[in-house]
Amino acid sequence: MKFSTDNKSSFSIEITPLIDIVFLLVIFFVVTSKVGDSQFLSLDLPKTESFQYKTVQSVNEIIIIGDGSVFINNKLFNIDDLNDLEQAIFELENNKNSLILSAESTALHLWVITVMDILNKNGFNEVQIRTIEK
Repeated sequence: MKFSTDNKSSFSIEITPLIDIVFLLVIFFVVTSKVGDSQFLSLDLPKTESFQYKTVQSVNEIIIIGDGSVFINNKLFNIDDLNDLEQAIFELENNKNSLILSAESTALHLWVITVMDILNKNGFNEVQIRTIEK
């Protein structure tokens, strides 16, 4: 006697591990890929003709040049000689007027921050910063 059996073999693929592997590969490629050559933002700032900045009439002016030269009221100093620089800034007139700090575009950011720190220590609270295009 022959019994009927309904044992049909069904073929199925489990996709749960496949999804896990795909996500791991995506994470691997995102982490190891290079985003770009530079990670800087290029901003196109709006230009206006109605803006008028207030020019400071001050006897105190500091100019930082790209080679490390600092001119304080047309006297030459070196950025590496901080003692002479601090003494010259200490001798400036601090009569509650603004001071003009001009920096050449090739001057290091560290130099500008160093001069601003010395100015802050000596009580110059209003500093107008300008960039000199080369």
